[in-house]
Amino acid sequence: MSNDTTLEIAGERGHGPASAPEQIARSGAVFRVRREGAQYQATWISPVAIIPYDGGRDEESERALAEAFARGGWQKVTRLYRDAGIPDERCWLRGDGWCLAYD
Repeated sequence: MSNDTTLEIAGERGHGPASAPEQIARSGAVFRVRREGAQYQATWISPVAIIPYDGGRDEESERALAEAFARGGWQKVTRLYRDAGIPDERCWLRGDGWCLAYD
């Protein structure tokens, strides 16, 4: 049994037939997440473009993801935390009760 999974995240920007590769790289990412005991290691794998569907997004998450990509640093993410107590300066992207963070 594998302890690995992938996490694909993408925003609405940068998708479509005329999207430049640089734009896709700044709007979607694939992370490899590996469970090690009670912790989750995370490693950026590649950019990704995901075709959005109606009702599959919310404005708050979309804004947080766009801000995270605008700041950069997705390549430095090392952990997925399933808790809200991680300081903001260590979080690349925060969701409800989780964050992708730097060590």
